[in-house]
Amino acid sequence: MNLATPLRAAWLALTLSTAASLNAAEPALTPVADPAPLLADLRRKMSTLTTVYLEFDQERHLALFSEPLKSSGVMVIDRPDLIRWETTTPYQSILLGNRKSVAQFEQVDGQWKKLKLGFPQMLKRVMEQMSLMHQGKLDALTADFTLSVATGRVAVVTMVPKDKDVRSMLASLEIKMEPDFSATREVVMNEPNGDKTRILFRREKRGVKLPAGTFDQTKPLDVAAIQAIANEGK
Repeated sequence: MNLATPLRAAWLALTLSTAASLNAAEPALTPVADPAPLLADLRRKMSTLTTVYLEFDQERHLALFSEPLKSSGVMVIDRPDLIRWETTTPYQSILLGNRKSVAQFEQVDGQWKKLKLGFPQMLKRVMEQMSLMHQGKLDALTADFTLSVATGRVAVVTMVPKDKDVRSMLASLEIKMEPDFSATREVVMNEPNGDKTRILFRREKRGVKLPAGTFDQTKPLDVAAIQAIANEGK
């Protein structure tokens, strides 16, 4: 079973909410025998976050294609439980969520169309995990994933789902961060069939005062307005 776009985006957003990303050939990474102190440090940093704005480039590596499928977009998180994941090129799609509900929009003929989601319960569960982790409650993460940590020029957190049904879709998640957890570099999502999704970051801004409508699940604000606020003061 392949991951559908909304669920894949939600899982990627889930990993991002833990940090504030790994090239396949990162040198000299040392496994950490007891990751508890590092995770405690990550928890402390997360608990101080309010809003996070990220711009990303995504690469979808599929065995059927010699070149990756590329897209780019914006992700926004607002404490305690608001998430917006938006693809801006080569197509336009918005995934919005909180602990209670999720919504997806796609642009058709220049108009936003709200879609019916095929697996809302799974999406709601992922969004709930994101909300709890963004508040620094990492027990939500360790309850559903087995974690390992390696350090070096980057800090790498590898997450393996405990639930076998989830593992049938998602083999593991790799989160690559600055060694002090101050910023996310890259996330890699590995699927059981060998396919993977890589997401790399061009910009991260914290403490952005987001405009009204950013997370509206009926009529979401245009992303250009969000980007204008995030880029003020550059």
